[in-house]
Amino acid sequence: MGKFSSCLVLGLASLVFGGCVQENLVMDGKDTYHIEKEMDRERAANNRVRIALHLLDEGQATLAKDNLQKALEINPDCFDAKLAFAWYYQTVGEIENAYKAYNELVSKYSDMGDVFNNYGIFLCSQNKYAEAYQMYEKAVSISKYTRIAETYVNAGRCAFKQGDDNRAIGYVDRSLKYNSNNPYALGFRAELALAVGDLNKAKEMMNRYSHFAAENAFSLFTKLRIEEGSGNTAQAKIYGQELVTRYPDSVEAKRYMSNNY
Repeated sequence: MGKFSSCLVLGLASLVFGGCVQENLVMDGKDTYHIEKEMDRERAANNRVRIALHLLDEGQATLAKDNLQKALEINPDCFDAKLAFAWYYQTVGEIENAYKAYNELVSKYSDMGDVFNNYGIFLCSQNKYAEAYQMYEKAVSISKYTRIAETYVNAGRCAFKQGDDNRAIGYVDRSLKYNSNNPYALGFRAELALAVGDLNKAKEMMNRYSHFAAENAFSLFTKLRIEEGSGNTAQAKIYGQELVTRYPDSVEAKRYMSNNY
């Protein structure tokens, strides 16, 4: 498997902690006014979701669940909380609950591309490839959905997991038509080119990648693989030495040191 994972979409990018504050004047018995700050319900719930996702990412699933439950107590109609709950079930391995949550979301929010994108990621993780592709295609078919490039990369990652390199290439090439400068997609496309032995394409993709992303363990490892495959062992060794010097604890460095590439 390669470095890149699927792009989960939770629709929270525009939210900020602290929420929207409404100021209401309240008169007490001494005829003085105090400012009572009431956080808007929707904002408050979404802030809980952000906290929950952070906790889940840190491995604190119990606290994450508690915050998601509180988000729904604040706002029972909070879409982001329901979507995040499906991801929570998926993360902790409650597979039946995850299926139930996603099916309920699909039924209730059939016009939300995020639901189908995330359901596709889940189905792919369960090796339900045909169903996953249907979810990805449904997501990108929704007219108001804007994360088309990310969803096509997810579909490509799913195909790569399935072992269908050509299908993966097709999806990623479609992604790059929507966002030709996305380093995530460019790096993945280089990875796919290496998988099918297309060294020229891999090199082209990494050259473009370098314009939009700083050098990192993935890029150094991919470049050394390209040079090694091209017979340029001296240049490959230079990349390898830089990799183990700058990123000694990375997976890529360990693969290089064990000749696993």
